[in-house]
Amino acid sequence: MKKSIVGASLVLSALTAESIVNLAPVNVIATGVDETSLTQPLSVATKDENETKLDQVIFQKDLLNSLSGVRIEQTGSVIGHMTSIRMPMGTGPYYLFMQDGIPVQSSGFFNHNGLAYTTFQSATSVEVLKGAGTALYGSDAVAAVINVQSSKRPSKTKEVSVKAMAGSYGYGSLDIGASDTIDNKNAYRANASYMHSDGWRDHTKTDRAEANIRYDYLIDNENDVKILFNFSKTVAQQADSFNDYANIENGSTAASDDPNYFLALEKTDVERRFDYAKLSAEFNNYSVEDLEITTIPYLRYNRNRYVATWEKNLPSNDNELYTLGLIQRNTYEQNWGKIVFGFDTEYTRSSLKYNQDFDVTTSGWGAKTYTAGALYDYDVDYFAIAPYVHIDYMVTDKIKLSPGLRYDYNHYDYTNNLAPDSTDSSGTYYRPADRTDSFHHLSPKLALSYMPTKDINIYARYANGFRIPQATRLYSVKVGYENIDLNPETSNTYEIGYKQNFSKKSFLELAAYYMDIDDTIIRDKNTGGYRNGSSSIHKGVEVSLKSEITKEWESSLSYSYSKHTYDNDPVLGDNEIAGAPNHLANVRLFYMPEYLNGLTLMAEWQYVGSYWMDDDHEAGRYKGYSIGNLKADYIYSDKLSIFGKVTNITDERYAVSARYAYGKEDYTPGDPRSFYFGLEYKW
Repeated sequence: MKKSIVGASLVLSALTAESIVNLAPVNVIATGVDETSLTQPLSVATKDENETKLDQVIFQKDLLNSLSGVRIEQTGSVIGHMTSIRMPMGTGPYYLFMQDGIPVQSSGFFNHNGLAYTTFQSATSVEVLKGAGTALYGSDAVAAVINVQSSKRPSKTKEVSVKAMAGSYGYGSLDIGASDTIDNKNAYRANASYMHSDGWRDHTKTDRAEANIRYDYLIDNENDVKILFNFSKTVAQQADSFNDYANIENGSTAASDDPNYFLALEKTDVERRFDYAKLSAEFNNYSVEDLEITTIPYLRYNRNRYVATWEKNLPSNDNELYTLGLIQRNTYEQNWGKIVFGFDTEYTRSSLKYNQDFDVTTSGWGAKTYTAGALYDYDVDYFAIAPYVHIDYMVTDKIKLSPGLRYDYNHYDYTNNLAPDSTDSSGTYYRPADRTDSFHHLSPKLALSYMPTKDINIYARYANGFRIPQATRLYSVKVGYENIDLNPETSNTYEIGYKQNFSKKSFLELAAYYMDIDDTIIRDKNTGGYRNGSSSIHKGVEVSLKSEITKEWESSLSYSYSKHTYDNDPVLGDNEIAGAPNHLANVRLFYMPEYLNGLTLMAEWQYVGSYWMDDDHEAGRYKGYSIGNLKADYIYSDKLSIFGKVTNITDERYAVSARYAYGKEDYTPGDPRSFYFGLEYKW
């Protein structure tokens, strides 16, 4: 297969200013190769470059919340976030976060803020595979796989750009980029950005830097390599939630209404720090006819630091991880379909230090005295390997069968750097002796697709998924749970769907799903320890409709209905799970006037329905919220673009998260009305 860097640079690079909504989305998330969404027997939501650019991404929610069934909410640490896709809002490891097809963290070391590791602010596109992943994905790919694309293909000719943006509450950002195709063998794209915000609430200042470098090299007619480097660094102060909803209603800018939070500020820095770097090289070989061999070695660094403000003794956490990984994928294509097979493997060296930085005596229920020193100090060597196979077989010219199988092996080697089987001075934290733990799982997948015409796809899908216990659940043990033996959670996703392209003017996607999860790892609210619990059921319907109404008007509609319940739990019965609104909706209307070529205007409505604040259904339901946004982008010339947006245009006062826990209500306020304006200049 003869290739050239020049030819590759031109593929899919032409972006038309006249179109924002992509009516024929293409993604790589399902099988690792480009495929149109219409032909795939699964639910994939895709946002392409034009719409991403118009969104002017500042937070993770800006990138993802317009997609059907997807809800991202920022936490008190601003860049911190929680995710809800086919699951209630929470911090559990049910999502595989990736950048450019490579996981941003190892399974077993899940950080619910994982999208903060990606360079989401400078992302060019994003893909979300909903439900359990295909055979290409293992632990954590239970409810969704999210893939953030960092660097698009290099430009055909030399291009340098500077983009600056300013906004409310001391927000400012600067992005510098460069790209060029040097010759038939060499091309590159690079950008670096920095943002600062004072935050609209007290103690929410944020500083963040991102960088992406892509280098494409054509080795010969049968081999090429793509080298990627991604970097992000965040320092974010952390505000608290409010216990009194009146503070939401009156628009309080205080960091908290809890006196204990301000006592914490006197003793320690209440902030989060995320550090991330990843270097990868994607080698593609075409020497065997009809077979593409892809090999991706990568190095990755993660560091997560914070003060655990939810603990009365305010311990500090420092978790540092170094990873060496390899993804090996082979794609064999014939007239009857294709086979994708290979394996992925990772070795991670993790160190965790959980410290009591000062002496403190807590008050109230469970009052104790904690003396300064190490609470946990341990290292974990983690190894994972997983062979897999995925097949797309055309039974007839209208029917496609897609079976898949994956086997995962995960191994922890834990080393305690403190006295074995010891406790801290308060008798709260237990440090197990050195040990090893291993987990393995076989995940079958099967999908059937029926395409009566080239514009219609009716499919049914089954996918088994799982997630292993995290290292912190195994080794950061509370007293009373010394002998708990945790098992992996397992899930089954059943899905039927319908996709249709209407005369290339509208693209409709419908999906109905049912997912069960067994052996859920839950936290005992009385002791703080973890154990395997009962089962839960998650079901719903998702709708996405993208339309070109006229040459000047386009629209995008996303809606989902879901219900998440316990399954015959001994205490909670079949109660609906807290933090899970039944209804989500996002409506976007785009206007591109012919009389002013280059201008795009968007009006957006975002709706989150009501939900239970506690699993016992004693605290009632939170009402949810509804907000509107306005966004604009004007390409004045080939060199100059002007853009801006107004978020929460009615200045709605609402909570992005509402719950009842530990005997009190807890509300995280949403952002007030904010204004942003920016310029981009290219030469």
